[in-house]
Amino acid sequence: MIITGTVASGIQSPVVASAMHMPAATAMAAASSQHRYVVPPITLIDQHGRKVRLDQALAGDKPALVQFFFTSCTTICDVRSAQLVAAAPQLLKANIDIGFYTITIDPDRDTPERLLAFSRQFGTPPPNWHLLTGSDANIRQVQAAFNASDPSADKMMHEPLTFIRGGEGQPWRRIDEIVTTSELVKQIKEDVALAH
Repeated sequence: MIITGTVASGIQSPVVASAMHMPAATAMAAASSQHRYVVPPITLIDQHGRKVRLDQALAGDKPALVQFFFTSCTTICDVRSAQLVAAAPQLLKANIDIGFYTITIDPDRDTPERLLAFSRQFGTPPPNWHLLTGSDANIRQVQAAFNASDPSADKMMHEPLTFIRGGEGQPWRRIDEIVTTSELVKQIKEDVALAH
């Protein structure tokens, strides 16, 4: 495991700041580490009702980002989702075609229809943002594969984990806390550069 540190310089996106209902965050350091995860061969359902075979979606040379969330979250999930929406055009401008995979940890409540409504509260959702639900067993299997299970079983206690893979053959970068949009974009660009 390789431990690295990055420094975040405050929230850059007005979308994120408004989602937080607070002014820009102060500087903070975010720890990250690299891991090899084996994505299980399970099928989830996206916000449009389409089946997504997760191991296939996350394979290949296309960069990917994975986060866990739930739509009724009253703390960090809105902020992190707004960051993805704000990051998407910046990455597109840098010619980075990355898939965002946001997986609910409350599949009983988070139906495809609810996921779609959630995504629209941030404006027009980017086409590369896949909000996923499925059976409780499949969701738990994905969390376990990413070492993101919460032993408390209290979804309000889930960690703000972000997983980034820059391309085929690359390890996953695990970021263990919230970072700003600019730091997220910077980290994705660095990981994609390492893959090429």
